[in-house]
Amino acid sequence: MNPRRRTLLLGAAAAALARPALASDWPSRPIRLVVPFAAGGPTDFIARLLATPLSQALGQPVVIENRPGASGNLGAQNVLDGEADGYTLLHNTVGMQAVNPLMYPQARFQPARDFVPIATTAAMPNVLVVHPARLPVKSLADLVRLGKNSANGLTYATFGAGTSPHIYGALLQKAAGFRAVAVPYKGSSPALTDVMAGQVDFVFDSFTTCIGQIQGGKLRPLAITASQRSPLLPDVPTLKEAGYPDVDLKYWFSLQAPAQTPKAVVERLRAAAASAVNDPGYIAALRARGAEPMATRPAELVAFVRNDAQRWTSVARGLGIRPE
Repeated sequence: MNPRRRTLLLGAAAAALARPALASDWPSRPIRLVVPFAAGGPTDFIARLLATPLSQALGQPVVIENRPGASGNLGAQNVLDGEADGYTLLHNTVGMQAVNPLMYPQARFQPARDFVPIATTAAMPNVLVVHPARLPVKSLADLVRLGKNSANGLTYATFGAGTSPHIYGALLQKAAGFRAVAVPYKGSSPALTDVMAGQVDFVFDSFTTCIGQIQGGKLRPLAITASQRSPLLPDVPTLKEAGYPDVDLKYWFSLQAPAQTPKAVVERLRAAAASAVNDPGYIAALRARGAEPMATRPAELVAFVRNDAQRWTSVARGLGIRPE
């Protein structure tokens, strides 16, 4: 035998022995679901709702582990640093998939290359909100008019460069032709505090984290980033209805596994996740907080994640989104 061929065959055999064999009884122990953001946010909220029906479908506990940092990159890297055996999963966002590679070019991984999608889990609209007394506007048209007539422009809160509040705010300025300065915060809570204190003029916040203040009259909603109005806010128009269809990018979440996960495990995970995402209790709990159930057929899943992430990447590049 050719010495080079013999070396290659021996190397392949050694690599195969080094990989853990797929147990026929998989899963035989709990599944760790990493949420790469702090507890209480929308990514965490959806993951915790999903954990119950997913656990029932798999016959094993699904344990949530929060590992925040670097806009989700620390948690993603933690998943990749473990075994690709189906026992550690990631709850991802379109922002992590599409915008993080622009924001963190030094990252050791590439989402599209190093992860495989298991299922889309939900879509979460953002709501454009202002303080009802501190900013004299009652509609998006009023806000745009105020922005155009303001000598210094408006201000809007973000959760950092490249986050959905930043992208939505930048898109609205571009589409409507007014100027607003982005003011970065570490999350929804401090951003909403300053909107309600009049320190910043507006914010695109996630539905789940601001619906309570809206219903309590502390915030005024002007528009939502969704394809149709929310039953929780039936009088609030979508951005498309308000005349800005190009601002309506769907912000979705997905369950993902390391790309080297055995194909048989990926297929079983996809079947279990499909069952969980279509669970009536899960869907009802999402809708009660303004989220949208989002089930994508396995045959269309990889193409959807790739194509929609590329759309977000194109938008972020067009807006000049860069690391701060």
